[in-house]
Amino acid sequence: MKKIFAIFSVSILSIFSFINILQAQSAPDVAPDNPVVVELFTSQSCSSCPPADKILGEISDNPNIIALGFHVTYWDHLHWKDTLSQEFATNRQRAYAHNKSRGRVYTPQMIVNGGAQFVGSNRGKLQNALSKAHSIKSLQISKAGNDFTFDAPAMPAGQYHVWIYGTQKKHLQDIPSGENKGRSVTYSNSVMAQIDGGAWDGKAQSFTFAALPNDQIDDVIVLIQKDGYGDIIAAGKRRFAGS
Repeated sequence: MKKIFAIFSVSILSIFSFINILQAQSAPDVAPDNPVVVELFTSQSCSSCPPADKILGEISDNPNIIALGFHVTYWDHLHWKDTLSQEFATNRQRAYAHNKSRGRVYTPQMIVNGGAQFVGSNRGKLQNALSKAHSIKSLQISKAGNDFTFDAPAMPAGQYHVWIYGTQKKHLQDIPSGENKGRSVTYSNSVMAQIDGGAWDGKAQSFTFAALPNDQIDDVIVLIQKDGYGDIIAAGKRRFAGS
């Protein structure tokens, strides 16, 4: 009887393990017509980051998801300097930590719509965050010559901040030293440039900004956040090149 029970228990565990594997391998979904911003704070010098980098790559092709890969600088001393690291990425993550009273930063970290945060390699938590993400406004970005323009719709009176980012769609990096020595990792939507668009009071307004000065940029992304680093309430994306 004990033997039969043991076999039965193993079978049940195997079924649940199989289900968990299927869930882990499936790409997270997001409801249509509901844009969601997913930020990943990562580093080429972080041995636990490649799985999260892979997930960001998987979701970046979803037209409903605005994905940004922020490469931080604080791991650059570990025998390999991240070729994509930016000081503004480190500052942004630290500002998030301060805003949410967490105090510490880590990689890989994902933040969804400026709110939910979790270890970036956890597919289950990403799926949960996507399914619960609050609705945000979609910004339409146009281009005329070297200038980009978007209209921010009227929002409840408050303190908001405009952020503009330039991202590189794909970057393949061979890492010859450090914690990821010997790996070749593909990074998606790496943030290469930032423009601080300044404060906004929530009144309908048209914004114009000059082209980002970086020849590695493929896409332009605009975020509007409450209080600088709070909930994202509006976002938009467009190709950098072309009319």
